[in-house]
Amino acid sequence: MAGAANVLPDPAIRSCASTPRGKHESVTPLERIQAHARAHATREGRISSVHPDVHYFRADRPFGPKPVSTGGVVMAVVAEREKVLELSDGQRLRYAPGEYLFFTREARYTSFIERATPSRPYISVGLTIDPDVIAQTVLAIDDVREREPGTDTDAWAERMDDALAESFCRLLDSLADPVERRVLTPLIVREIVFRLLLSEHAGPLRRAVRADDPRIRDAMQFAREHAADALTVEDLAKRVAMSPSHFAHRFREIARMSPMRFVKNVRLGQARLRMVRDGLGASEAALAVGYASPSHFTRDFKSQYGATPAAYARDLRARLTG
Repeated sequence: MAGAANVLPDPAIRSCASTPRGKHESVTPLERIQAHARAHATREGRISSVHPDVHYFRADRPFGPKPVSTGGVVMAVVAEREKVLELSDGQRLRYAPGEYLFFTREARYTSFIERATPSRPYISVGLTIDPDVIAQTVLAIDDVREREPGTDTDAWAERMDDALAESFCRLLDSLADPVERRVLTPLIVREIVFRLLLSEHAGPLRRAVRADDPRIRDAMQFAREHAADALTVEDLAKRVAMSPSHFAHRFREIARMSPMRFVKNVRLGQARLRMVRDGLGASEAALAVGYASPSHFTRDFKSQYGATPAAYARDLRARLTG
């Protein structure tokens, strides 16, 4: 999956649905994925998309054995040809068009592509999944879904069922429009995680955010509910019975940001909502979400959203009202 990253501009984006939506009944999800992937994987190597968590990979000739490493939670769907992987534990995985590969943690493996030509290249679409999305989805379903026994492997390759394939197609569809990328793409990624959590692979996926992770998830939920309080790392660590240093380390590993950065993001998101939905001014919103200094809030908000709170709220309300 190595190679130069080439970012495609928005005009090059095409819908996963290569035919009008009314004709989807005659086009399979795999055909839609293939049409989208062919349109974007126009050169060899790893090609970035307009979304930071989605990329394409193309090979025009056989290669291997090629040592590769991957970090975090990664899903890759094959659109054309086949790939073979040999993991460090000796496990051998082969996946073909319509099948997907999934890693729930960092892994090292050897990759082979046995057949590929410029006219019939190997093409795949990759998706990196934030562990926090998994944690939030687990929290949302734990009280209504019983845990089913299933597989016990941290990497697997298998055919997508219809529901998962359709979700992946809609993920690719959502990349075509900037507004859909902001609003729908995160929701569809969560839907993909939800479907995997209902599969036999729920156990390995849960382990991607396990060990100390239930306590970290508890701390995240507490921070969301009490963001307006004067929270510290020590407060959050004490809440989940962990030492501050170990808590901060594990939190950063899982959330990919520090605890206080997480709290800040929660506060800014809540303030943005209060200004747009409730009509609060910047100073009122700042105080409502726990900022002691409106000027500090304004600096953080502008750094996060690229505009002052007042300008952002005014512009968004204008767009919402036409």
